[in-house]
Amino acid sequence: MKLRNYAYSKIQELNIQVDKFNDGLNVIQRATRIRPAEAAELLNLMLVDDGLPSPRWGTAVYGGAIPGASKIDGFSEYVKANGTRELIVIGGGKAWRHTKDTDTEITGATFTAGVRAYFKQIKGFLYISNGIDPLARYDGTSLITYAGISEPTNVQLTGGAGITGTGYYYYAQVTALNAIGETVGSTEVSTTISKERTTWVEENETMTITWDAVAGATRYQIYISDESGYEVLLTSTENNSYVDDNTAVPNPYVEVPDTNTTIGPKFGPMELSGNRLWGTKDPNNKYRVYGTGTGPNMGVFSDFYGGFWIDLEKGGRTEPQVVVDYRDGQGNSKATVLCTTPEGTGCIWQVELGTAIVGDVTFVIPSAAKVVGSFGTSSPATAVIAANDVYFLNKKGVFVLGNEKQYWGVLRTNELSVKIRPYIEKMTMSKISDACAYYYNDKVFFSVCTNGSFNNRIFYYDRENLSWVADWSVGVNQFGEHTDSSGVTHFLGASSSDGYIIEFSKNIIGDRGVAFETRYVGPQFPVSGDWSKFAKLKKFYIKLANPRGTVQVSLVGTGKSSTFSTIASAVITSTSAATGLGFDPLGSVLLGTSNGTPTTFAIENTQRHMRLKARVRDIQVRVTTTTLENDYTLMGYKIKGNILTVSDPSSEKI
Repeated sequence: MKLRNYAYSKIQELNIQVDKFNDGLNVIQRATRIRPAEAAELLNLMLVDDGLPSPRWGTAVYGGAIPGASKIDGFSEYVKANGTRELIVIGGGKAWRHTKDTDTEITGATFTAGVRAYFKQIKGFLYISNGIDPLARYDGTSLITYAGISEPTNVQLTGGAGITGTGYYYYAQVTALNAIGETVGSTEVSTTISKERTTWVEENETMTITWDAVAGATRYQIYISDESGYEVLLTSTENNSYVDDNTAVPNPYVEVPDTNTTIGPKFGPMELSGNRLWGTKDPNNKYRVYGTGTGPNMGVFSDFYGGFWIDLEKGGRTEPQVVVDYRDGQGNSKATVLCTTPEGTGCIWQVELGTAIVGDVTFVIPSAAKVVGSFGTSSPATAVIAANDVYFLNKKGVFVLGNEKQYWGVLRTNELSVKIRPYIEKMTMSKISDACAYYYNDKVFFSVCTNGSFNNRIFYYDRENLSWVADWSVGVNQFGEHTDSSGVTHFLGASSSDGYIIEFSKNIIGDRGVAFETRYVGPQFPVSGDWSKFAKLKKFYIKLANPRGTVQVSLVGTGKSSTFSTIASAVITSTSAATGLGFDPLGSVLLGTSNGTPTTFAIENTQRHMRLKARVRDIQVRVTTTTLENDYTLMGYKIKGNILTVSDPSSEKI
C-alpha cells in the first residue's frame, strides 16, 4: 500500500503526521487500508471547522413530558395568521400545544398512539395524517375532521319507450360528493334495452336514473357501462336524478372509486407539489398516490374539484412510499414518488397531470413514468431535499437522486454510503420504515434502529466535507426546528423512548445531564512501505484546541509478539476556570437580575507529547472522553521513530 503523508529520510526516520480528518468514517475497509484523513471510528463526535473531530452536540429536554405519551409520535411548527408560532405535538393519542412551560390539549380529534404522524401546513391549516385515523386539520384553535357521507341508495333505471326491449345491457352506479371527496359507488343496477347507447338519436331514446338524496352531499356522479363491473364516469349533477340522452360522453379514465374519501383519504406521508397536496401509504390502497385540487380547491380530493388518484404498478412488487417536490431531468417541476420493493431497492416514478373535460367539469388525468435504473426508499420519513438533491435511506444504504453530470435530461440515483455500508447492514431491517432524516446545518441527519425496538442511533452525511460521521448514542422518531417567541430557533427531536421533545445544541453538555463516551480511532498505520519492517517509536505529539476536562489518549500497535495491544497511554487534563455574574447578591447589591451563565475558559491550543520505547509494525491512535464536562477539538498528531533492520519473529515462521 502506498503511504501518504509519510516522510522517510535516508537514515529511515519514521515521521507520521496527521492534521486532516475531513474524509470522515470509513468502515468498509480495514483500518490498515484507510487513508490518513479517514477514521476507523467516530463515536459521538462531529466534524467542525474544516473537518476536525470534536464531541457532538448535547441534548436536553425541551419542556415537560407529554401527558400519557410513552413516546412522541410527531411534531410540527404551526405559523398562525398573526405571525406567531406554536409547536404542535402528537403523543399519547392526543394533540398538544407544547412550550417549555406548559402543554395544552387541542380537542376535536384523537390519534392512534404509537403511529407516526405527518404534518403539512397550507392555506392556514396544519394537516395531520397517520394512515390510520381520519385526516385532521388544525386552524389555530381546534382540530377538525371531515364528516363523511354515505353512498346513494335506491337507484332506479327507467328506459324511454324508444329503447324498451332486449339485446343490450345498461349498467349504472351513482356516487355522492362533499367538499373533500367521493363515496364508493351505489349498488350496481342494470336493465335490458333494445338499442346500443351510441345509436340513440330519437327523443324517446333515453335512460332516466333516479336515487334517494344523500344528507351532506353537494353533488352526484353517474357511472355507466354495457358490462357489469366496468362502469366509467358519464357526468355529474346537483340533483338526485339524471336523464341520459346520449349527448354526454363517458370518460374511460375515471372509474368508480373503491374507497370512500369523503372523510379524506387515510394516507400517511404528505407533500406539497405543484400547489397541490399529495399523499401516499393508504393502508387499503397500497399502490395509490392521491392529489388534491389546486388554488381554492387545495386540500380537496374529489375528482370534481381537481383532485385525483393513480395506482402505480397495481398488483406488482412496487409500493409508493412518499412524494417529494422535485424536478425532471430538464428542470421542470414534477411530483416524484419514491417507492419500495420487498428487498428494499425500490424505484422512482414521476407523475404528470393532464386534463379532460366532461360536460362543464374539467378532470385531472394523472400519468406516470418510471425513472430508469432508479432506487427508491423503504423509509418515507428519510426523504429530504438538500440543495439540488434528494437524499433517502433504504435497506441497501443511503442514496441520492439528482442530475447526471455531463448528461442533459438524465436523472440518476447513486449510493452515498459505500464507506459505511457495514454500519447500514447492522440496522434492524424490520424497523427501517421507522427511520427518519432531516437537513440541518448543511448536514443530512439520519436516525435509525439498531436495538430491535426503536430509533436509538444517529449518523449524518457532512455535505461540506462530503464524508460520513457515525454514530451518536441517541435516537429520535423525527427531527425538526421551532422558532420560539423570542426568535431563537431550536433544533429538536421527538424522543422515541419516552414522552419528551429533546433539543440538540452545542451549548448543551451530555444527554439530559448524563455523560456520553466519545471515541476517535484513526487509521492503523504500517511503520514502513515495506510492511514486514519494524520501527522503534521515540515520541508521540498531539495537538488539541480548547480542551476541557480529561482527554484520554492511547497508542495501540502490533509488536514482535504479534499481538495488537496498547503500547502507551496518557491523560490530558486542562486547566480551566468558570466565571459569571448574576448568580448571588453581593451584600445588599444584586449584580443583575438573571441567573447567570458560567463561562469556561480553556487553553485555546494545547500540545502534549510523550516518549515511546515500543517496537512495532503498525500503530493506531485513539482519543476518548467519558465524563460530562469533557471537550476538545483534535487538531492533529504526530509519531516519530526509526525504521529497524531486525530479524523476523520466530513465532511467524511457518
